[in-house]
Amino acid sequence: MAWIHTDYSYIDIDVASELDMWSRYDTIVSISEKVTEAFLKKFPSLEDRIVLIPNIHPADFIKKQADETDVSDEMPDDGYVKFLSVGRYSHPKNFDNVPDICSRLDNVKWYIIGYGPDEELIKKKIAEAGMEDRVILLGKKVNPYPYFKACDFYIQPSRYEGNAVTVNEALILGKKVAITNYATASSQIDDRVNGVIVTLENEKCAAALAEFIADTQLQNQILENINNSDFSNADGFKKLIDILES
Repeated sequence: MAWIHTDYSYIDIDVASELDMWSRYDTIVSISEKVTEAFLKKFPSLEDRIVLIPNIHPADFIKKQADETDVSDEMPDDGYVKFLSVGRYSHPKNFDNVPDICSRLDNVKWYIIGYGPDEELIKKKIAEAGMEDRVILLGKKVNPYPYFKACDFYIQPSRYEGNAVTVNEALILGKKVAITNYATASSQIDDRVNGVIVTLENEKCAAALAEFIADTQLQNQILENINNSDFSNADGFKKLIDILES
């Protein structure tokens, strides 16, 4: 069994080589319908092996981990609106555009947890935008959940995603979430119901984020919807066990 966690419409591959690899699996688990569609455009012969199981999240564990550490020294309550993004410092995550987006927002500090090959590029963009005091790279964290708990908004600014684990983790922790309109975005967020979907282009993205910050009525509606929802996908465990036992 193997999992697909990326949108194949955005990546260039050696189809023959990958088909040989994927064909060795009995079951291929896709984490969203859009991921399935993109994958099957590359590998239509594997349609009978695909099953859909959205990411499964241990909600109780995540909530327990969020209470383990006080991170107020790193993310202080200093009057700024606190944004958080978590992910690999790499092209798909689009963190290199965060400094420019943040520069267009008033009273926002944007914290980023992660590591990866684009770290120097992101630092360069922070300096170019003069955002050294407002875009803060927190680096790699063994337990990121206290930082989720400490933020005001969780932002997923990606160029593309399969199904971002961090978005559901933020929802489990009752956070207001905004994501960019990558191809699979609607499979995770119902716009203006449990979060907002904003455009990827920097200026329009910043304007939409500013509108979200200002719209407390929408925030309250979203938080109420989140609190009445289950984002753990616990039913996926049963589907997984059924596959393994078949």
